[in-house]
Amino acid sequence: MQMPVNKILKYTQVQLIHFVIIIKINLMEYLSVVAKGLSNKAAQPVACLYAICIILIWGLLGIPLHFNDTWQLIINTLAAIISIIMLFIIQNSQNRHTIAIQLKLDEIIRATQGAHNEMMDIEKLADEDLAKIQKRYGSLSEKTKKDLKNGKLDTHTGDIDLP
Repeated sequence: MQMPVNKILKYTQVQLIHFVIIIKINLMEYLSVVAKGLSNKAAQPVACLYAICIILIWGLLGIPLHFNDTWQLIINTLAAIISIIMLFIIQNSQNRHTIAIQLKLDEIIRATQGAHNEMMDIEKLADEDLAKIQKRYGSLSEKTKKDLKNGKLDTHTGDIDLP
């Protein structure tokens, strides 16, 4: 018994979609590993030494090339390419560090008795909501300063009323 052509095509499309998803996931994992590696290597002191060596070699090559336009184009092109690549590597590194710090802070909030657990995902709020919370914390700070002047303790944890 043969399968109808439309079922075969549908089955093939599903396989193709799964294949593309798998490739995308593997590519993203690979790029993440490469970005981490480049970020770690670029942060080493030897990276500065390599940059100085490249500039010295480029400068010395200017003599036999009579400091022509091609000689200048080489360093300009390399500088532009390296700058763009480093921009993305630095952004990736900062994003990973920001997420790690946020997770650590979330764990501290979760583990601290009396802390407001709803603060753990506060970075997802709209700017207006963050401004309201910031204002609320400002007023708590002012109240605490007044309480301290009057000899009271500053260990109370009032409600923050998240939106």
